[in-house]
Amino acid sequence: MAHPNEQLLRQTDEINRAQRELWTGEALQQYLQQRDRWEAIWRPFGAALLDAAALQPGERVLDVGCGEGVTTLEAAERVAPGGVVVGVDISAPMLALARQRAAAAGAEGVEFVEADAQAHRFEGPAFDAVISRFGTMFFADPDAAFSNLARALRPGGRLVSVCWQEPTKIEWAAVAIGAAATHLGLPDFGPPGAPGPFALADGARLSRFLEAGGFRDISLETVTRPHRVGDDVDDVVAFITSLDESRALFAGKPEDKIAIAVDAIRAALTPYAGPNGVVMDATAWLVSARR
Repeated sequence: MAHPNEQLLRQTDEINRAQRELWTGEALQQYLQQRDRWEAIWRPFGAALLDAAALQPGERVLDVGCGEGVTTLEAAERVAPGGVVVGVDISAPMLALARQRAAAAGAEGVEFVEADAQAHRFEGPAFDAVISRFGTMFFADPDAAFSNLARALRPGGRLVSVCWQEPTKIEWAAVAIGAAATHLGLPDFGPPGAPGPFALADGARLSRFLEAGGFRDISLETVTRPHRVGDDVDDVVAFITSLDESRALFAGKPEDKIAIAVDAIRAALTPYAGPNGVVMDATAWLVSARR
């Protein structure tokens, strides 16, 4: 009998391939250049995720969009002894980094699988919990994806994830956008709901996906955390102007207007600089649900 998602896999192959190529090429390189910064931004939300997941020794856990395996290894510590955490990601290079990290840590009870979580045939129902730190926003078909994750869970199993709310709720992005907009206009974040960082920013839409996927007891909690964006203002400006959205915004614009916009971003960020670097807030959804 055909797996329910085989047709989905064929239909979305081009989208999946685009995501795979993105995370083995340009996005991967950008991540590697800024990995410490991204980890500083994501870490507070990963901590909130793991606390909410309340993982127990001996449990089996699926980490969706595990990337370099940071949350996978932290989850493995919580389910030891006897537990297993399976990290799944679409990017082979990221998984290679995850395996290196696991080997260096001497981690036990950890597995990594290269797969698209929205269509992969997970052995199941086999997991007590599904977790994801900013990994669920890249699904081509969220309805099918959450249905697939629900099938991987044992009855009563839980899903806990974090995903970004809208860009205005990420302070460094909002400040930079506001400063630059007067001079250059607004950046293009793509069509609403398209796979990307803000695909699940609409809480009502996210809840509908979860409900359609077979989840119950759905809870979306707003979580705001401070994080260190960079060493100083110049460091953060260099980071922001290196992003794809910034490069797209700058493309074809007069050099003098770009320079004025960058100066405006620098001035807007200055009040956030202090002895601990540039520290700003960000807001995400902390999602909890049960099968």
